[in-house]
Amino acid sequence: MKRIILGTAGHIDHGKSELVRALTGIDTDRLKEEKQRGISIELGFAFLDLANDIRIGIVDVPGHEKFVRHMVAGSGGIDMAALVIALDEGVMPQTVEHLDILSLLGIRLGLVVLTKHDLVDEELALLAEEDSKDLVKGTFLENAPMVRVSSRTGEGFDRLREVLAQLAAQTVERPVHGLLRLPVDRIFTMKGHGTVVTGTLISGTISVGDEVEILPGNLRSSVRSIESHNHSEVKAFPGERVAVNLRGLEQAQIHRGDVITHIGEFRPSYIVDVKLSALGRSNVPLRNRRRVRFHHYTSEVEARVILPDMEALEPGNEIMAQLRTSSPVVPSTGDRFVIRALSPSITLGGGTIINPRGTKLKARTTKSFVEMDRNDDEGIVASLIRSGGPVGVGRNELLGMSGLSGKRLDKILEVLKNSRTVIRFDASENRMVHRVSFEMVKKRILDRLTSFHAEHPLKEGMSKQELRSMAPGGDKLFKSVLETLSGSGVLVVDGDTVRASTHQVRLKDEEKGIKDQLVKLIIEGWKSPPVIKEIIAATGSDIKQLRSLLSILEKEKRVVRVSEEIYFSSAFVNEIKVKLVDFFQRESGITPSRFSEITGSSRKYNIPLLEYFDRERFTMRLGDQRVLRGSGSSGAGGRVE
Repeated sequence: MKRIILGTAGHIDHGKSELVRALTGIDTDRLKEEKQRGISIELGFAFLDLANDIRIGIVDVPGHEKFVRHMVAGSGGIDMAALVIALDEGVMPQTVEHLDILSLLGIRLGLVVLTKHDLVDEELALLAEEDSKDLVKGTFLENAPMVRVSSRTGEGFDRLREVLAQLAAQTVERPVHGLLRLPVDRIFTMKGHGTVVTGTLISGTISVGDEVEILPGNLRSSVRSIESHNHSEVKAFPGERVAVNLRGLEQAQIHRGDVITHIGEFRPSYIVDVKLSALGRSNVPLRNRRRVRFHHYTSEVEARVILPDMEALEPGNEIMAQLRTSSPVVPSTGDRFVIRALSPSITLGGGTIINPRGTKLKARTTKSFVEMDRNDDEGIVASLIRSGGPVGVGRNELLGMSGLSGKRLDKILEVLKNSRTVIRFDASENRMVHRVSFEMVKKRILDRLTSFHAEHPLKEGMSKQELRSMAPGGDKLFKSVLETLSGSGVLVVDGDTVRASTHQVRLKDEEKGIKDQLVKLIIEGWKSPPVIKEIIAATGSDIKQLRSLLSILEKEKRVVRVSEEIYFSSAFVNEIKVKLVDFFQRESGITPSRFSEITGSSRKYNIPLLEYFDRERFTMRLGDQRVLRGSGSSGAGGRVE
C-alpha cells in the first residue's frame, strides 16, 4: 500500500474541515470548543482510501491567525498540500501566510481547492479563481490543478478524488529503511491502556515491542500497541498517521514537539547551521541576533538568529546562518523549518538545516559558517563528525543527523576514512572523530609529555593513567591516539609508562654521586636498610630528587621498593626468595616469626617484605601463615593456586 500525507491550508471559515468531512466522512473537529465556536483550534486527522491501493492520511489545520503555530506543526510531515480558498471570499490573509509556510517547508506537490461553489454565481467564481491564480504565481502551486467543489451538494468531489489519485501517483514514497522519527503532535491517556502519543511517521518504521527513546527528554519506553487510521497494527510505515501506546510513561512526561526514535539514533541539539531564506512578501528585515520562534516539525522553541557579515537579511534573500535555540531540538540534515516573529506573530522566513549539531561561532564571518549545500554530502558528513569533537559520532547517529541512506553514508565514510579526514577509533560502536579532533588530542598528549619530561628529567616517563586524565575524549580515543603515536615512533609505551622517544635520563655529576651513595647505603644496610627519612639525612637530597633516583635504580633492577619508605637491594630480596623456596620444600607454611629467622630482620622490615611477596603473587596469606603460590593445592610443598 502506498501511504501519503495530505495537509490542508487556508483562511479560517473557508471550509477546510467541511471539505475533509465530505471527502472522508470523518469529523476532524473533536474538541467541544471547536464544535461550539464552529472553528478548528487544534490539528484534525482523517484518512481516505483511493483506488490502486493508495491511502491518504489527511492533516486538517486551523485557519485562524492565532493558531498558525498549530498549522506549522501539522504541515511539517506532509507530502502534498491542498490550499483551500472559499469562492465567496477569495484570497484572505491566512491564505497568503499558509501558502508562504508551505513553500518554506519545501512542499512541491499540491492542488488548489475552491470551496463553497454552491454559494456564488459564475461571475464571482471566475473572479475568485483569477485571484487565486494570481496568488500562486511563482510558487509550487502555479501549475497545480484547481478544483471547484461544494461540500454541501457534493459537486466536484469525483473530480477532486481523481486529482488526488493523480497527485498521489506522482508522490515519492518515504523510504522504510530510514531511521525512526515520529514527531509528537498529541498526547492523551486511555483508560486501561495508559499514555498514547500520535504523530505523522516521517521516516523509518515502528513495531509493537520496539524499545524507543523520547527526545529531547531522553525518556525510555517500549511500544505496547499501535493504531493507524482506526486499525490496530503490528507495524507502522512512513507516511502514516500513527497512535502509539507507550509503556511506563505518564502523560505529563511527554510534550508536543518531542520525537519518538529508536535508542541511540538521534541526539538533541541547541545550535543548528542552516540555509536561511527571508520571506519575500515580508516587509520586516531579518536582523542579526533577533529572537524568533523556530518551528521544526511539531516543535516550537525560541531561537536567536546569527547572521554572517551583515546586520540584516533583506526580504527575498538567502544566506548561510546559525540558529541558537533556547530549548533542545532533534534535527536532521535536510529538514525544513519556519521562523516567525515573537510579536507580532508573523512569518519571517525559513529554510533547510545543513548541520544539525553546529558549534558556537567565535567569529561572525561567512567563512566561519558551514558553507555547503545538499550536493556536498562528503562535506556535510565530515562537518557533522567534526561537530562531535573528541567524543566522536557513531554511524547510527550520523544516519539520523545526515538524512542519508545507510548505503550512501557508508560509501562516504569509506572515502573520508581513506583520506584520513575522519578516523574510526572504536570499531565495536563504529565511532569516528574528525582528524582535527584526533590531532588536537595528539597535541595535548605530546605537549603534556614534553612538559612532564622538563619538570621530571630524572623520571623515565609519565604514567599512562595520569596522561589519560588530561586528554579529552574517551578511553578508546586515547588508546587509538597512543597507538598511532607509538606506531610512528614518536613516543614509547613501556607497560604503564609513556615517554617521548627522544627522552633519555641524563644525570648530572652531582646526581650520579647521590645515586651511587644510595646504592651503597641500601646494599650495606642489607637486612636493615635506611628508610627514606634516614636516606635524606645521609645524602642531603630532597624527596623529589630522591624518588626519581630510586626509580632509576628500580628500572636498573638494583633495588626493590617494598613500601613507600623501604627499599631493599635486589640481591637481598632474591636471596630471601631462594631461602623461602627451600623452606617450603620442607614446611607447608611460614609465620612472621619463622620468616624473621630467614631474614634476620626486625618486624619493621619483615611485615612490609611479606606484603611485597603477597603483592608479587610469590606468596599468599592464609590465616597467620604465608604459603607459596604455584600449581597444585595446599598439600606437600605448601604450593597453592
